Amino acid sequence: MKYGITETVKTLDSKTKVVDIIYSIVEEKTRAVKYFLEGEEFRETLIFGAYLCGNYMASSLLNDSEKVILVDIYPHLRDIVRNERITFMDINSFNLALRNGRLNPDLVIDLTGLGGVSPEVISHFDPEVLIVENPKGVYDRDIYEVDNSLERLRVGRRRGLLNTYRISRVSKTSGTMTLTIDTVLDACHEIRELEGILYVVPNLRYYEGILFHEKNVRKFMEEINKPAITVSCLDEDIYPEVEKILKRNIERVKSFVEPVDR
Repeated sequence: MKYGITETVKTLDSKTKVVDIIYSIVEEKTRAVKYFLEGEEFRETLIFGAYLCGNYMASSLLNDSEKVILVDIYPHLRDIVRNERITFMDINSFNLALRNGRLNPDLVIDLTGLGGVSPEVISHFDPEVLIVENPKGVYDRDIYEVDNSLERLRVGRRRGLLNTYRISRVSKTSGTMTLTIDTVLDACHEIRELEGILYVVPNLRYYEGILFHEKNVRKFMEEINKPAITVSCLDEDIYPEVEKILKRNIERVKSFVEPVDR
């Protein structure tokens, strides 16, 4: 707790950090995928998209697969992969391995969303299971026209569409960063309505600019490890209610994998 301009006003930072919200969302997505897989074990797992969910999901599937390969078009995202058991491939390494016939996954997971992996790339494989993330949220005509997730679901003996939404709230996409930003902003609106609150500040940055334009993984990690919200208030006893509202909004995020017929 810090004081404001005078000691009458207190400034509180939430205990919940931006990274806590991110991890909660990727845990929910991973839980849905593992529920769909029903404990099945695999020889080779291929995951497209390291950011933000792919790295976490790859780590979670290490005990269910002899080999886990994480593919991303951005080579510097190798720096977010901490587990040495995960094989990271940038797009050049992937294309070379594909041409040489060194990839034969029995589980393929595509988390690349809008503008991501093309259906043609996925068509090179014949996995036991294919899961593609549905990037859509609430209806938006332009987003729906760009989405081709169902076109990617053309191979695999079992196919599933990973859906993520927020209960009773609106998000334009199911992307982890979209859901994180919306969760923080909606929590701010609720906290602002509490008695004794002067204002609420969402401590958000353009994180994707840091990671993809500046290509600064360390700075990205530093930024998401900051408190999600700062509150100016009269009574520091409001702190538990601030955390309660944040928790309630985080728990609105739900995922499930929808089976897709051949």
